[in-house]
Amino acid sequence: MNPSHILIIDDEPEILTSLAEILEDEGYEVQTAPSAQKGRELMSSDITLCILDVRLKADDGLLLLADFKRDFPSIPVIMISGHGTVSLTAEAFRLGAHDFMEKPLRLIPVKVSVRNALESVSLKNRVVAQTKSSNPVPIYQSASMKKLYTQVHRLAPLKDPVVILGPSGSGKELVARALHIESARCSGPFITTNAASMPISLAEDELFGHEKGAFTGATGRRIGCIESADGGTLFFDEIGDLDPQIQAKLLRVLENGILTRVGGTTPIRVATRIIAATHKNLEDLAQKGIFRHDLWFRLSAFVIRVPALSEHAEDIPHLASAFCAACCADMHITRTLSDDAIEALCSLTWPGNIRELKHTITRAVVYSDETIISAKTIAETLHKGSTIPPREPSEHTNLFALDFRSARDTFERDYLQNSLAKHNNNITAAAAAIGMAQSNLSRKLKELGLRDTPE
Repeated sequence: MNPSHILIIDDEPEILTSLAEILEDEGYEVQTAPSAQKGRELMSSDITLCILDVRLKADDGLLLLADFKRDFPSIPVIMISGHGTVSLTAEAFRLGAHDFMEKPLRLIPVKVSVRNALESVSLKNRVVAQTKSSNPVPIYQSASMKKLYTQVHRLAPLKDPVVILGPSGSGKELVARALHIESARCSGPFITTNAASMPISLAEDELFGHEKGAFTGATGRRIGCIESADGGTLFFDEIGDLDPQIQAKLLRVLENGILTRVGGTTPIRVATRIIAATHKNLEDLAQKGIFRHDLWFRLSAFVIRVPALSEHAEDIPHLASAFCAACCADMHITRTLSDDAIEALCSLTWPGNIRELKHTITRAVVYSDETIISAKTIAETLHKGSTIPPREPSEHTNLFALDFRSARDTFERDYLQNSLAKHNNNITAAAAAIGMAQSNLSRKLKELGLRDTPE
């Protein structure tokens, strides 16, 4: 194992010498800097830990701390000072210091503080490694997807919000997870919420939480999604469906990092990165007054566009093979896709994108008894996976002889059932085809007793 690399920044030569000797005796590699300027030159991602004096002649160590935590957020910084006060200590911790020690420094406390800081680094690294190994890995070979993930690598270290645009089922959440995993906040939480499935009456509570007694039934405090994601990332899917009143409150959080729970009066500071996604054109919605212009401007500094599967069809063989292998592993069976099955998959348009491809492959593996899945099986699977068959309009039923409610329900059931069958029971694709919001279609299917259709 490589030794930890510690940087000490202090304008007192005797402090630099004594600290360096103590830490080198413990087996650490040590670099010293007698000034803030030299410290800036030596600070890099290779440093494991920094020990920084609060006062560096004409320079302010707290300003240097703020710069380090901005540029190297994962490197712990131990502040030292011969003039420690409560307010100074509090400010150092607010800026992200790991520990604060007063001079004259003592041997044992120094060793303990350094060891604790390095152990925290080790723990975070293990959490990061575990997080990366437990998350799905993007599968692509196409130039368009390579370009997309190059953009992800560039944006991941930032704290700014990101908007991910793309059709339903194209993998927007996977992109959001990649932004989180490759960021300095990867050891923090990754929370997801969806505005399309969020009732307007509950949206504020879902996002901001509430205090006990805020409303009837509020028997205790509830932490909202934004606060739950503090120190991590909130993935806000289908943000275009968010109620305008809630948009205004979200804007305030983005601007100053402060929220207030429903029924509360105490401002709560959060460091949550917002990654928003939608299949809608937010700029167009803003022009129509449906989405706030100021929120769009605040979100749109960085926009990632995820292409439809039809735009990177060369990735279909790799995706299909990966989905087949994963499903087989879950079922403890062996199945592979034949060449003609791959060709058949590549010839389709996939209105439901990667999600629809995955569902199709999963059904083929589940329903097929073939060791090598053929193109015929794929074709059958496209029509076999539905639990609700196509339904012809009831010509023998005279709708005009029915009361209004019965006639409407009969027509809606026939219409939606045929739309679902046409799109292989993919609710997302059916909703897009008939010009209906996915959340509204899901609700209507439930009302008509058709909601058990797999998406």
